Amino acid sequence: MKKYLLLAGVASIMSFNANAMDMEMKPYVGLDYVRSMVDINEDYAEDDFNALAVTAGVKMHKNFGVEAFFEQTDEGKKHHDGVEIKDKYHAYGVDLIGYMPLGCEEKVELLGSLGLGYYDAEAKVESALGREKLTDDGWGWRLGAGAQYNFTENMAARMMVRYADVDIEGVDNIVDVTAGVRYSF
Repeated sequence: MKKYLLLAGVASIMSFNANAMDMEMKPYVGLDYVRSMVDINEDYAEDDFNALAVTAGVKMHKNFGVEAFFEQTDEGKKHHDGVEIKDKYHAYGVDLIGYMPLGCEEKVELLGSLGLGYYDAEAKVESALGREKLTDDGWGWRLGAGAQYNFTENMAARMMVRYADVDIEGVDNIVDVTAGVRYSF
């Protein structure tokens, strides 16, 4: 249900009449490689993950846009005192993006983002005592900064660093370093 509400919110934002707001709407899609560094309170779980993220957004003005994302990590494995732990998480949400073009050609843009994400974590613990599956989920505020290089009107490369303060037991925060591409329509 939360996914449907999130998608409905993004769709309603994208449906604003651009002429009434005197803005040029430019939708885009993106794909990012993500290196996630999770600040976990325990040493026995994996805390560095590789992930892929897909995005869909709209640049509503040369200085403002909104973007929805979905991120899925790989499965981390760690052994500690005869206990094997496999953990992973996925996240989805919305970010407001601020753009600051540099130079007269506007090929380079500095970026800032503020958003909200929903994080769903899972850990499988296997020991001599048996197997156990642990799950937790929660919302998190995201704050980011980065840069984007516009190769053409339709193609761009982007790098971002995001900090997420998440409400998951045992996790203090997540820092994502992303590199990816955007295609504008």
